[in-house]
Amino acid sequence: MKRACASLVAGIAAATAILTTVPAQSATAAPAAGTAPVAAAAPAPAPAKKIVGMSAPADLWSQRIKEVGTCGVEARRVFASLQSNGRSQSTLIEQAVANGMMPVISYKVPSVDVLLSGGYDSWLKATRTYLDGLDVPVTVTFWHEPYGDMDPADFRAGSQKFIDLVRTTDIKVGPILNGWLLDNKVSDFSSFTSKSLLTQWDFVAVDSYQNGTTDAPGKKLPARAIPLLASWLDGQGFPDKKIGIGEYNGFSGSAIKAAGEAILSTPEVWFGLAWNSAAGDSKYAPLDGERLTEYTKTKSDARAARDAGC
Repeated sequence: MKRACASLVAGIAAATAILTTVPAQSATAAPAAGTAPVAAAAPAPAPAKKIVGMSAPADLWSQRIKEVGTCGVEARRVFASLQSNGRSQSTLIEQAVANGMMPVISYKVPSVDVLLSGGYDSWLKATRTYLDGLDVPVTVTFWHEPYGDMDPADFRAGSQKFIDLVRTTDIKVGPILNGWLLDNKVSDFSSFTSKSLLTQWDFVAVDSYQNGTTDAPGKKLPARAIPLLASWLDGQGFPDKKIGIGEYNGFSGSAIKAAGEAILSTPEVWFGLAWNSAAGDSKYAPLDGERLTEYTKTKSDARAARDAGC
């Protein structure tokens, strides 16, 4: 993450002082003898639009997308289990593509040991062939939120498999880690990464939620993970690495608003998807009321991409 430093501020002050003491040249005045005209500086490129998306169970997707409106939902989270033909969750993936949404796909495997021994290499290659045939950008993650599910060394080795056998120009590979580890278990968070992986991953993402409950919401808002992750990446020597938010949710409109603003205003953020359901053991209600309003504002913001469903 880029940060201004004291020397930069001092330099600006010095330049300002010089400008106030040197007479300005008329815009129509001819250049001094022996000097060439100064070419106008090229305009800075416009910042990339943020990809705002949504995550919801497949059986509730139609209802949820109707509630939030399709316009501006530019990505869809898909949960898949690796298959031999490479086409796990192909129906959902192709629905996302048909609706102009980038699939953000999290793959788990039947056996991590088999993966690491090379037993799924042909499955990974088949997955690459299938996804590459879609001819659209997709993101692929091995085993989202791995903390508590497997040894960090196994996760790192499995991640390398996905990089080596699935990644292409259109298939971007990166992790979706447990965002809450950045609160007070940073060493555990770091253990699922390495310098080599950080160099190769196309992005680093987390899932991030507000702590507490609906009746007793905590003070740690989902937005916190974005500056924490950016600062962590700075410290690892990767200040320009793309950041993603695989899922976020909170208990109030202000929590959803803060998360949206962090996604829209942080230069490194590539995508951010809201979790929109109460399925399973989720303690977060579907987006409604002020929470729905703030999510809608996020995906309608001028800084967000607005191609799908508009």
